[in-house]
Amino acid sequence: MARILIVDDEPDLRGIVRLVLELAGYEVVEAHHGAAALQRLGEESVDLVITDVMMPVMNGSELIDRLRADPQHAALPIIVLSASPHAVDRADHVMRKPFEPSELRRITASLLVADGTH
Repeated sequence: MARILIVDDEPDLRGIVRLVLELAGYEVVEAHHGAAALQRLGEESVDLVITDVMMPVMNGSELIDRLRADPQHAALPIIVLSASPHAVDRADHVMRKPFEPSELRRITASLLVADGTH
């Protein structure tokens, strides 16, 4: 079962994304900003990251830059899910909030298949 890390400072949105993905059979872990996501990634492995851009402490763009610079996580598929996803060019896919659950499931599955995880 693929494990997905959701990074967003809005607990309600994390809950919605968690529900959408768990119903599709994925295991989901959460972090409330980029620094917490990096800590989580140091403790456990994930197969894909879904991140917001605008967050306190460390935003999504900084998180993506840190992941892409780290040989251990450089190839990790990343989806940006944000109300303002502009200026994010290192993600594998960008989706706008509000999102369509079926589209999120489709993109997640396609990235995991391309990565050989699913």
